[in-house]
Amino acid sequence: MAKLHLITYGCQMNEYDSERVAGLLRERRWELTSDETEADLILVNTCAIREKAEDKVFSKLGELRLLKTQRPDLVIGVMGCMAQLHQSAIQRRAPAVDLVFGSPAIARVGELVDRVLRERQPVLETGEGPLVKITARPPAAGRLKAFVTVMEGCEKYCTFCVVPQTRGRERSHPPEVIVDEVQRLAAQGCREVTLLGQTVNAYGRDLTPPTDLGELFARVNDVEGLARIRFTTSNPYNLTPRLIRALRDVPKVCEYFHLPLQSGSNRVLERMNRGYTRERYLELVAEIRDAVPAMAFSTDLIVGFPGETEADFAQTLAMIEAVGYDNVFVFRYSRRPGTPAATMADQVAEDVKASRNTRLLEAATRVGAERSGRLTGRTMEVLVDGTSKKNAGELSGRTRCNRVVNFDGQGSASVGDLAQVHIDQVLPHSLRGTLASRPEEAACLSK
Repeated sequence: MAKLHLITYGCQMNEYDSERVAGLLRERRWELTSDETEADLILVNTCAIREKAEDKVFSKLGELRLLKTQRPDLVIGVMGCMAQLHQSAIQRRAPAVDLVFGSPAIARVGELVDRVLRERQPVLETGEGPLVKITARPPAAGRLKAFVTVMEGCEKYCTFCVVPQTRGRERSHPPEVIVDEVQRLAAQGCREVTLLGQTVNAYGRDLTPPTDLGELFARVNDVEGLARIRFTTSNPYNLTPRLIRALRDVPKVCEYFHLPLQSGSNRVLERMNRGYTRERYLELVAEIRDAVPAMAFSTDLIVGFPGETEADFAQTLAMIEAVGYDNVFVFRYSRRPGTPAATMADQVAEDVKASRNTRLLEAATRVGAERSGRLTGRTMEVLVDGTSKKNAGELSGRTRCNRVVNFDGQGSASVGDLAQVHIDQVLPHSLRGTLASRPEEAACLSK
């Protein structure tokens, strides 16, 4: 059996795409291996959101070139966003690459690989193809959590972003197809699904008849055996009262909302073409917390966007306090080819970006710690997903608000259980607790 090695960079969507590719190639008798030195085919799934991510890919391709000199029959492929964005330029810069294909061609990965093996010529496939729901995955005994793509593409055209170029226009999968996939995952032991889309809360408006994410939540909620529903990534522009009601009313939807802000300055938000103001964002957060008081928020923030002044940055800094984020992902602005922001004249110096990045992370860490501290003394539902990284004798899992909890299962809890855990201690990156009730009782309490 030929062996496949997958290397994945980037977001959860890329992780999911890698799973699908592994499943499709397994149907053609490709066996997945974690050792690149024994692979017959190596596929690098790429991200193009930031220049640093691209640099990592080219560095890795340089390493693989050396491996190919030792094994000339090795096939090297590049897939994903970077492949879609740069296309033939990848093979010019990295001649050892045999195959380049974008996300729309994932469904045809088997025939593309066969073509490379048959013709022994470089293959490039980056045209837009029909939307195909791929559910093939590699075997994963005891898979407790899974990603499920509900829509693909984006039409927001933020001035800093290449996703519309790399992923194409917004296209939703029919709800019955998604529910069928979730049912099969649940039958295999999956307890939690994360519904994925570049702008997931725009789901369904392109379907006939149109639907929305709130309605999809309700349908997925009915899947027997499934315990939790998560979703990412949302755009504030598409957040509706109907969806907010669904966050409150659909029991399996977790109290964790990743809502990218990007900047706290209205002037910068307008230059980014985000479609909302800081005031509107704060209104939405208030509406969500009014409906679901326990909601935890995370966000994405960009520092050093072209033209960002110290006053603009101060407004972003203030938003961390105003919202009270549980988790913040901070990125330094990176020029992306073909985007309007890349050609803006007032680029921010790298040392200024670095300073603002540090200051933002310090504020986010402090606010996040304050939010964590409020959990001390509470009893929380934890989905047990493994053992503690630091103590193999303890269990580990996540709360519905996405906090890691380590605790002694006392021989009563095991992986896959929903356990009620009393939070005794808050640490910088996790919580510690004590089992409060048997898992069977916890399952009843969670309904």
